Amino acid sequence: MANFATHVAVAGMAATGIASGIAVTGMLSWSDSLILGVFLIAGTLLPDIDVDGGRPQRWLFSLLALGAAVVAASVVLQLQTGPRIFLPGQALSCEAVAAGFLAWLLVRYPCSLLFQKISRHRGLCHSLVVGGLWALGWVYMGLHCLATEPLLVWLQGTALFLGFLIHLVLDEIYSVDINNARIKRSFGSALKIWEPDFPAGSLLAVAVLGGLMWLLPFPHELFQWLRSGMALLG
Repeated sequence: MANFATHVAVAGMAATGIASGIAVTGMLSWSDSLILGVFLIAGTLLPDIDVDGGRPQRWLFSLLALGAAVVAASVVLQLQTGPRIFLPGQALSCEAVAAGFLAWLLVRYPCSLLFQKISRHRGLCHSLVVGGLWALGWVYMGLHCLATEPLLVWLQGTALFLGFLIHLVLDEIYSVDINNARIKRSFGSALKIWEPDFPAGSLLAVAVLGGLMWLLPFPHELFQWLRSGMALLG
């Protein structure tokens, strides 16, 4: 399989080309185009979150831990009526700080270790179903929690999935030994729809993906944007 540096390099080239092309044609601003490039690179790293102790896994659980800490502290502050510590632009309390720290600690270490125990490299995380979950999960969160235009959210989800797909294809390419004219045993373990050796997890992932597809609105903005792009090319 391709190593971390190769994945990042290929994703960087793809992101640069796609973002530059979109910005030059005027279909999006330079800032929005660069953000799409960042999402594509992030998507390329996601399949390797099942590498125990790998950088993608550490980065992901660090971000999740930070988000959990912010949410826990915010919830405690909303429920609390006791004294608070007032900082410039912020109101904190000892309980909120403690809740945030405990949430960060729980997600960063026990949850990370549990994920390592139940996952294996090139397992379910290396499947198209999980790639779709990352993409549509981001779209769902973006449409409901972020003050962002629907078109940008759909494009970001698309960039995540495209980066995810680039990673899987690159791994399969590296499974072919051209010099010795042979196919390595790892061939077929990266680019797959789901994980046949983990049927319960695969069925759950398919069910969640189907639920997201049912809950999300039809991406009219995305298809209209794509038609505009095709008109420019034609």
